[in-house]
Parts: sequence; structure tokens; C-alpha cells
Amino acid sequence: MTGDDIFEVARIAPAGADTVFSLVAMLHPEVTPEGWAEFVRDNSQDGARPRGVFALRDARAMPHAVFTFRVAQTIAGGAALEISELAMLRLPGTHLVNALLRFANQLAVELDLPRIAISLERSAAWPQDHDALQRSGFQVDRMMVLGRAQLAPTAPN
Repeated sequence: MTGDDIFEVARIAPAGADTVFSLVAMLHPEVTPEGWAEFVRDNSQDGARPRGVFALRDARAMPHAVFTFRVAQTIAGGAALEISELAMLRLPGTHLVNALLRFANQLAVELDLPRIAISLERSAAWPQDHDALQRSGFQVDRMMVLGRAQLAPTAPN
């Protein structure tokens, strides 16, 4: 870490899943340690289509954010780096988002990917984050809606 870099990136290997479990559990209390370990195993792969879990940690190795990444195929036939937030604790300022953007760009360059898509929880995207993202060339491109499946048939209206 140098200068404004107060966060470092750490790839979370399956054997180290427990190092960030407390942060994940704080924001996703339904997740068990076993379920988290399985998730990290299932989302860790190198090779032609790498994917993984990474954390942004401070100098004390305390995690402040956990994300997944994967290489995804685009409809145009190319590939893009997709990063999705799993858990993030916010601090004032944009240090965390700036660290995420540096990592995303660095990983995209390493993997020779021309596009980056980042998915953040709506509550994690503060107004100053929008500014930091725009200064880095990102723009809001999509909207995602979430809902629960209706397991039992419902009567028509």
C-alpha cells in the first residue's frame, strides 16, 4: 500500500474462507460457515474462465469489503470482467471504491479484458461513489430488480 492506498487486495482461497466470514455473516446472517466455505470453493477457479473471491483489507488485515469476480461472455461475443459485491462496510470518502476500481482495472488488464462490469448493493453506492465511478469512466448501465419466487400458485386477480 502506498500514498492514498489504504486498502490492499487479498484473493480469498477456499482454505482461507474463514478470514472474511465475520464480515459476510454480519451482512448475510443466514449464511453458515460451511455454506460460505462451499461458496468460496465453488467460486474459485483459474484457467481460461477464472473466477474468485477477493477482499479489500486495511493495513491490519481487517476486511472492509468482499467481492466475487468472473470472466463473462458478452452478447457481442467478447468477454468482460464482472465484479459483484458480497459485503461492504463503508468509511467516509471514496478510498474503498477507489481501491476497488484500481483492482478491477489491474485484473482486467492482466486477463486482457476490454470491459469491466461492477455490481454494487444500492445502499453501498453513496453519492461520492457515483462521482468517483464517473471520474474513472464508469456509468450506470443497468438496473437489477430482486424478488422472491412464489412457491405456491396464487389465484388469478
